Amino acid sequence: MIRLIGADVLHNVRIWAGAFAVTVAAGFVGTFAASLIDTGQRYEGDVTLFLSGGSMALLMFTSISAVIVLSSISNLTVALQRRSYALWQLIGVRPSRVARVVMAQLLLVTVLGGVTGILLALPVLNPAFALIFHTWSAITRVTFTLSLPAALCVVAGVAAVMLLGGLRGARRSSRVAPIVALRETDHVVMRVRWFRMLLAAATLAGLCWAAASLYGAEFTYILNTSIVITPLIAALIAILGPLLLPATQRAWTSLVPRRASASWFLARNSAGFRLSQSAAAISPLMVAIALTGGLYTTSALLRQSLIERTGNDQGWSLPLETVVLTLGGPLLLSAVAAAATVYMTSHAREHEFALTLAAGATHRTVIAMAVWEAVIYATSAAVLGLVAVAGGGLIVATALGLQSIPLSWASTGIIAGGGFVLLLAATVVPTIMSLRHSVARTLAAE
Repeated sequence: MIRLIGADVLHNVRIWAGAFAVTVAAGFVGTFAASLIDTGQRYEGDVTLFLSGGSMALLMFTSISAVIVLSSISNLTVALQRRSYALWQLIGVRPSRVARVVMAQLLLVTVLGGVTGILLALPVLNPAFALIFHTWSAITRVTFTLSLPAALCVVAGVAAVMLLGGLRGARRSSRVAPIVALRETDHVVMRVRWFRMLLAAATLAGLCWAAASLYGAEFTYILNTSIVITPLIAALIAILGPLLLPATQRAWTSLVPRRASASWFLARNSAGFRLSQSAAAISPLMVAIALTGGLYTTSALLRQSLIERTGNDQGWSLPLETVVLTLGGPLLLSAVAAAATVYMTSHAREHEFALTLAAGATHRTVIAMAVWEAVIYATSAAVLGLVAVAGGGLIVATALGLQSIPLSWASTGIIAGGGFVLLLAATVVPTIMSLRHSVARTLAAE
């Protein structure tokens, strides 16, 4: 059995490498949040209050992005290997053991990735925080540490989300008859099941409560609470992804004429067919756009309200240090996840590209397909991210009695553009490498 598991990991090394990279990023980002909390407990007074406030903001944004990213990655990791698990059953492995082995593989990769992320983060903790907090003299004298219990909490948190995200896929893979799994295509229909609906209801209830509490509240309360509105909307969109992603992707891509180019037509249909895999790439980027645009839009609304109330903004601004502390970790995690997702699913695209070449397409057409695929992912994420930003801005603006919403187009554009570059690299580079392979050999390997 151990030899089987080892051979399977080597055979699917691309999938496990992507999952490992995401867990490394999660452990790296989680170390910073845990260090703020752990270090704050060793001090008193203003230092503790400052670190507690910073840790709560970082923990909230990091938790939302981590839950969405890790659950998507773990579910995708299992889904991409259904055929391998079916072959296991054909050689005599019991379905119950298949599920246990899958969960053990996830746990092993997650623990190794989380520990690696912590080890990578420890040497840069103090230099990074010194750079972020350089304007606060009291904080520059603080030595940031991470105790063993705090490190264990980081690893446990990453592992818990990964295992819960992959549990349903592992059980489903072990219950499907081998002949059915081998006969089916890689197409997986996205559904909103009862657990997802329950989670969406809980998120919506929290959003409604937070939004309702803003109306008639004092400015200080709105200042502290409004920051959670857009992240909750982004979380709700991610949870309802099986409903929203197909509709969004079909809606905006339908605006492009079908005769625009053959490569566009092929890329659009490919992304739509593998929507479950597309969702794992779109959701992290959507969250990154929503968190960044929401923070800047909310800050602009609060500044505008302060000007109308007092006649001046009293030096109100959103410090770059606050942006880096609050969004640095979630943006890093989302970027790694989006790129890793595309890399993990590149094998399926290699087969599609080989079929396209066999049908008479040129290498230029195949590369253009990869470029258009990155465009589809990035644009879909940008559309949904802007919906979250606009929705959050509308709620906060109404609570403040403002008539206009100064959407932060610059921040959303920068994040969307950066995400597009990462997705472009993750799609085009493997595509160019796959073109070196023999078409017949690629199709025969499938």
